Amino acid sequence: MSDTLPSALLRAPHRLAFLLGMLSALLLFAAWFAELASRLGPHAITPQIPAVMAHALLMLYGIFPLFMTGFIFTAGPRWLGVAPPSRARYLLTPGLMAAGVAGWLAGLALGKSWLLAGLLLYGLGFASLTLCFAGLVWRSPQPDRRHALVVLAAFVLGLAGVVAAGCWLFSGNGAYWLIMRDLALWGFLLPVFLTVCHRMLPFFSSSALPAIQAWRPYSLLAAMVAGSWLHGLLLLSQHSSLLADLPLTLLFGYTSWRWGLLPARKVKLLWMLHLSFAWLAVAFGLYTLAGLLPALALGLAPLHAITVGFFMTMVIAFVSRVTLGHSGLPLQASSWLWRIYLAVHAVALSRVVADFVPQAWVACLYATVALSGLLALLGWSRQLIGLYLKPRADGQAG
Repeated sequence: MSDTLPSALLRAPHRLAFLLGMLSALLLFAAWFAELASRLGPHAITPQIPAVMAHALLMLYGIFPLFMTGFIFTAGPRWLGVAPPSRARYLLTPGLMAAGVAGWLAGLALGKSWLLAGLLLYGLGFASLTLCFAGLVWRSPQPDRRHALVVLAAFVLGLAGVVAAGCWLFSGNGAYWLIMRDLALWGFLLPVFLTVCHRMLPFFSSSALPAIQAWRPYSLLAAMVAGSWLHGLLLLSQHSSLLADLPLTLLFGYTSWRWGLLPARKVKLLWMLHLSFAWLAVAFGLYTLAGLLPALALGLAPLHAITVGFFMTMVIAFVSRVTLGHSGLPLQASSWLWRIYLAVHAVALSRVVADFVPQAWVACLYATVALSGLLALLGWSRQLIGLYLKPRADGQAG
């Protein structure tokens, strides 16, 4: 592999993982737009498994874990005071995951054997990520490894979700799909995002704006992650999640303010992180409304406030920051990055609103939102992909 890839792509753990994450996001958004657009005509695309179920698997596991791999293999060793993973490991892990995603997409047209083969490849990649990070945690001399341990626990739950996906694809039992969805979202993705935010946002804020005091008690981390796991557990047990949602709404609203949402507007690259985090109070506020007033029928609006509003915009904010910093470029949000970032917020808002429009408009609006997301990701990727293929601008290693 090292003889065929551009040499710059091999120089740091984040490069290939971020590149594959961007390509996977573009491919999945293009496929989802094609499926949604086909519903507007007489010949709708009919995948081998229900499109909505495939959408959940692909979007939850096909995009964010690749970016997490690049970030954790870069930041994790620094958190833990250990050597980074070997080149073979940080190339093989995202490579297997991306190959698995490609297999899933092929399987939607070609059948179950391709889906299962893709899942096997992806599962090997995800297991490699989990085991490698467990090894870093085990070897760490740091007395405080709490952030890393929470991330590791979330990875284990994410791997369990991959196993549940295999049970679903093999048996056709939709109950396993529900387990996969809730493990992926509430057990794995949200806790990892929250843990990284807890460690990094206060640090970035106080570094850029000394007037902002870094506030990140471990009780806050415990409350946020426990709330996510409780929400998922309540859903899996078919109970109302209001017990988790109302406290989380208040907690995320307060945390967003306490971390410096308003002062951070002075530094755009920093404000991007804060604006993304602010989606959590909105999302759980919608979940709370749905629990208190079921007649409102909010549909999937709260879910997409998290997955598109929080996850997608936060990925753009974090990945852009890491890419600029590790390319030897100034940590500044250029005008193009700021516009694309705001465009993704508009995409998220449109997807949330789509659950409140008249039914006759829904299909067209869904397709429009998917196309808008694809175009925004295309503009973002076009600006950053080239940085992974060339050496750092400052001549340093990495």
